[in-house]
Amino acid sequence: MTPWFGFLKKEWTESVKSYKLLLVAVIFSILGVLNPFTAKIMPAVMENLLPEGAALDLPDPTALDSWMQFYKNVPQMGLVLFILLFSTMMSKELERGTLTILLTKGLRRSTVLTAKWVTGAAYWTFGLLLSAGITWAYTAYYWDQSIIRHLALAIGCIWLFGLLLFTVTLWGSTLFATGYGGLLTAAVAVIVLFLTRLVPDSADWSPIVLISDSASLLTGEAAPGDFTGPLLVSVGLVAVLLVTAVLHFNKKIL
Repeated sequence: MTPWFGFLKKEWTESVKSYKLLLVAVIFSILGVLNPFTAKIMPAVMENLLPEGAALDLPDPTALDSWMQFYKNVPQMGLVLFILLFSTMMSKELERGTLTILLTKGLRRSTVLTAKWVTGAAYWTFGLLLSAGITWAYTAYYWDQSIIRHLALAIGCIWLFGLLLFTVTLWGSTLFATGYGGLLTAAVAVIVLFLTRLVPDSADWSPIVLISDSASLLTGEAAPGDFTGPLLVSVGLVAVLLVTAVLHFNKKIL
């Protein structure tokens, strides 16, 4: 077994022992059930909130309502909880100095960082697919999903943005060697990305479009080609952040 796969196995084992696998499974399973459930009961909830005697003519919920809940819950709750859960995967070991022994025995620093990135990316992929799969199953049970367009690409946009945000967090925690540093870096990055929407033609390249506009793919209001720029920019940023994190970690004094 190569050192890289050996360290990856260590990361996976430790994440399972620290209940990260269980937490990710529970969080994203709940969100997967919550999406169609919220869409199903929303008309009844709205009617109960109205004053007695008031009438509200709401259309019956559809599969689109269920997937719109997916777009609200997964980026706003699922992704935030995921980042909180994995924000200290690098900084905790840097603070405790547990990596020093392994590194002095010849383990490459790039191995440490890339294995941690792969572990986090795998967890994010698992969580997102789990939530999407549960949402799809319950939505198919209640409604006809033939009205949904470009579902795979729409989910892929959320996945890539989440991967970008996780990479930013890992980059920040490596740079500042604290969990708060990673979280603060991620928060600043999100604010900056939202501010890019003020720039003319930002929809052609800004990664924030992947979560702010990609729901329009489901209705057919947007075409897959509209997201080529944001997708390419996001992939490029992930690569640049990962490389710069490795370069900085190689020079870091532990």
